[in-house]
Formats: sequence, structure tokens, C-alpha cells
Amino acid sequence: MKTNIITIRPDRLNAPLVECWVGRLSSAVFVVTGDIPDDITGITVQIERTPDPETHQPRKNLSATATRAEDGTFRCYLAPWYFPDIADLEYHIVGQDDANNPRWLGTGSLLVKKNPANGSPVVPPIVPPDTFVRNPVTGLYHKVNAEVDEYGNISLVVEKEGVVK
Repeated sequence: MKTNIITIRPDRLNAPLVECWVGRLSSAVFVVTGDIPDDITGITVQIERTPDPETHQPRKNLSATATRAEDGTFRCYLAPWYFPDIADLEYHIVGQDDANNPRWLGTGSLLVKKNPANGSPVVPPIVPPDTFVRNPVTGLYHKVNAEVDEYGNISLVVEKEGVVK
């Protein structure tokens, strides 16, 4: 997978970041490097959206968290649903400083083009509603459910009855 190298220059925030090209419903990897301020503890990549096709109202940016690498860079994987529309957009790099304040680190052009990848625009659930775990002793699969008590605490419950899959 091609990596888009995004070089941060906090002394030149008026200069655009590198232009990135991606395919509609295709994934991308952004690596944020350069003169990242020392107090930045986390980075997110925000992807602009086209206006809502029905109401024509602006939509919130999609946001993905980058992971810090040992070399001090930040790597961000952007799944296909981040690029649902063919459009000329912008992406924004936002840092989180050690005082938990967001800090804008730059903006660049994002060109989403037509392609034959046919990815999916549907964001998968964090945990599918019918999640099963395998018991290695019996070989049976047990359904996992989340339950909430009267104090709002969430706990996982595994059904005692296992099934063969």
C-alpha cells in the first residue's frame, strides 16, 4: 500500500501540506512526520466531507487516530469508508498536546478519484451484535453479550450454552 508522507512545518502553517490522491472507497495510509512539536502526544487526521446530498448541509469531518512509531512519526490507516465521495476535499492534521488541548498542525488538498476497487462505504460495528468466542476445551462457541447494571457499569457475559459452528 502506498504511504502518503505528510511533513509538518509548524513555523509555516500558512503553507499547505502535501496534496494526497486516493481512490473512492479505497484505503490509504498517512505518515505524519517533520517538525512535530515536542508536547504533541497524539495526532488525528480529519477528512472533510461533501455536503449532505439531501439537505445540502455541511457534514462533520471524519476523524482517524494516528499511532506513534518508535521513530517519532505518526501512522494513520484510513479505511475505505473515509472516502465515500468523488470530490476535491481537504484533510487536516490535528495534534493533541500534553495539556489535552487540540492543536491544528496543517491542512492539505485531498483528491478522491474514481477507481475500480469497490470498497465498502459501511462502517463495521466495533463488535458485531452476534459475537461468539470459542472455548478451546470443548470446541464450542459461546455468545458474548454486554450488560449494564443500575450504576451504568458495563460487563461482558458469556452464555453458558455453547454451539457448534
